[in-house]
Amino acid sequence: MDIVSPDGFLYSVAKAGIKYPDRYDIALIYSKRPAQVAGFFTTNQIKAAPVKICMKRIRSGQAQALILNSGNANACTGKKGIEDALKVTDYIAEKLAINKEYVYPLSTGVIGMPLPVERIMKAVDELVNSLGNAQPLQVAEAIMTTDTFPKLTYRQIETASPVTILGICKGAGMICPNMATMLCTILTDAKISSDLMKEALRDAVAQSFNSITVDGDMSTNDTVLMLANGESEIKIERKTNLWKQFREVLTDLCIELSKMIVKDGEGATKFVSVTVKGAKTTQDARRVARAVANSLLVKTALYGGDPNWGRVIAAVGYSGVPVKEEKIEIYINDICLFRGLPTMREDELKESLKQREIEILINLNLGKGHTTIFTTDLSEDYVRINSAYRT
Repeated sequence: MDIVSPDGFLYSVAKAGIKYPDRYDIALIYSKRPAQVAGFFTTNQIKAAPVKICMKRIRSGQAQALILNSGNANACTGKKGIEDALKVTDYIAEKLAINKEYVYPLSTGVIGMPLPVERIMKAVDELVNSLGNAQPLQVAEAIMTTDTFPKLTYRQIETASPVTILGICKGAGMICPNMATMLCTILTDAKISSDLMKEALRDAVAQSFNSITVDGDMSTNDTVLMLANGESEIKIERKTNLWKQFREVLTDLCIELSKMIVKDGEGATKFVSVTVKGAKTTQDARRVARAVANSLLVKTALYGGDPNWGRVIAAVGYSGVPVKEEKIEIYINDICLFRGLPTMREDELKESLKQREIEILINLNLGKGHTTIFTTDLSEDYVRINSAYRT
């Protein structure tokens, strides 16, 4: 995969032996100059130590280095978890001779295990000394846990000097909206304020990482951080064509990354789009879509190729959104199965369910609210993977 990196960013990876020996499990992303930063984090009340640190540091609107690790979430580790993460970030700042408040930690992996600080500190020396020797793909590989492939992509906006946006993320399980269990770093050489970037990122996250679900579980470590170092010298300001284009491109990039996460859902055999339209409000549409997308009965029916649309309308009914049965329409892969009454087309649907990609459309016919959420089916492999996660 040919990936273009934004100007002014350097990368390195190392083997810290955090969970498994002899694998790259830690990465460093460094901006040659302090960058503007924006981000969104898990809404879980239980937040990992690195999330707490990032949420505090992001108030400054500045960042220059990201240290990412897999194999250990550093979550539910108390005061020591914070101290361990700060020990690492302070050491990186010292080695790079930068402001320690500009170093942000991101961790993913097993919850409740102490961070192996001494092993990580040794790896930091290697990370700093080899800075610039790695490519974004190697960073994506270093933060994988149960992922089966690295997830990254980029976009470029053609201006007097090209503006590049690069996205690197990980995620395959514990995927639920707000935000999806994932780490994501988005880097750009655009010149944009942190407030304006946060506005663009908020919209992008709403349509991507907050619109996917695999298993309905929400992590303690979800983080999306976006850095803009201005190296392109192309300034993005509100109410300009470039601002509109930047937002569209950023959203498109995030949607692509979010689809990668869903397609790599643990044990998944199908990629499923659940679209709800005709709701009174967008919020109502999202509640209905999430109820269907998170339904274990819907997921297992799709896995087994069972044309049981009754599970879909049942989820609509318990979503908590007022609906009128006689107005509801349900389509799966463009086959109308219910329009106030059953259409008796299950046999036709059965063959269609063999496809890798499934589209569910629900029209409530009550208003203009609409949304789409991406999800997966549920297989025996999901149970196998998650029953042995720590072993």
